[in-house]
Amino acid sequence: MRIGIIGGGPGGAVAAATLARAGHQVEVWEAEVFPRFHIGESLLPCNLPIYEDLGLGRDIFASHGYTPKLAAHFEQAGTGRTCRFPFADGLPGDPPGIHQVERARFDHMLLQHAVASGAQLHCPVRVQRVDLPERGQPVIHHDHGATAVDFVIDASGRETLLGRQLGLVDREGDLMRAAVYGHVGAIPLAPGAERGDISIAKGEAGWAWAIPLAPDAKWSVGMVLKRDAVIKGGSPAEVFRNNLVHFPEYGARLAGQVPEPVRATPNISYRVRQRVGRRWALIGDAGGFADPIFSSGVLLATRAGWHLGKRLAEHGADVDLASWRAQTDHDLATFIGFIRLWYDGHFIDNLFFSETREVGVYRGIISLLAGNTTNPDNVFLSMLQRRMRKGGEAGS
Repeated sequence: MRIGIIGGGPGGAVAAATLARAGHQVEVWEAEVFPRFHIGESLLPCNLPIYEDLGLGRDIFASHGYTPKLAAHFEQAGTGRTCRFPFADGLPGDPPGIHQVERARFDHMLLQHAVASGAQLHCPVRVQRVDLPERGQPVIHHDHGATAVDFVIDASGRETLLGRQLGLVDREGDLMRAAVYGHVGAIPLAPGAERGDISIAKGEAGWAWAIPLAPDAKWSVGMVLKRDAVIKGGSPAEVFRNNLVHFPEYGARLAGQVPEPVRATPNISYRVRQRVGRRWALIGDAGGFADPIFSSGVLLATRAGWHLGKRLAEHGADVDLASWRAQTDHDLATFIGFIRLWYDGHFIDNLFFSETREVGVYRGIISLLAGNTTNPDNVFLSMLQRRMRKGGEAGS
């Protein structure tokens, strides 16, 4: 079986490695030269079993010098209230930690591993379109010509090449948020945080992150704000600098540091109305994105690519992907529900920052923060799903 993958980011690389290790012919077309800058640097622990299955264990992460991530830390801007969620306090079976990664190096490592596993990489090569006939093989048209394959995996990220080609992209449910971000030097830990923690500051204007890529040398920092604040607020650097007032403790820790350059993403959220067709599928950001809070993007791409690769390897190009689509849609919908809860007034504040938090809810929050979207014993997940159902009923 010959598989064509558009995009060599985490989802594409994991799908490529999975299929190549199963003995299939895999070709990856990637438009950018790696390493290249990307955000989404705080991995979720539930990524780890997937990487281990592909031969990328903890020893590999340690050998690359990635910072161990054992907890997520939150602070309420302007109040001094903080909370910390150690992954070891989660539910049975959830991994107790993972790593913070600079995506330029990490994505390059994953793509190199896919190539070492047997995938063929075409880079830098841009795909223009894909022919999707009712019968026969799909054909990928790219800078070097055209290639017929048995199945196409669109892992093109926010480009969502097939989604746009087929007119599947829309902004229903748009959260109207935008982001400014970049890298700075070392900054102090937030109160209550420990070395290696991602730290998130929540305020009325939005939220801000700080991720220790190398705790004594380099941090990823950024803010997610209402879209108009970014679009109409001047240059990305001006937006970053002027909105620190909403996160006073966070701004104080930066001590005047502003990323150079400051990058911006003015339109964060979008969805696709269909992620699977005859001999094609969309994974990761190509299949939709909501918000970078909770760092779910890499997990969703990795999990979708891994499961899709397994299904194709076992059952062939004409496999019924209904169950894969349902699980992938469920994962994305669960995080979208969590994200909406995050922006829903003071509800999440009471859950996160309460001194009388119920133990089952506390452990359930940690499990979902780790990336587990299916644990039937997760009290918090059940609560979230009930709210999602009520929201759906109210909107119907």
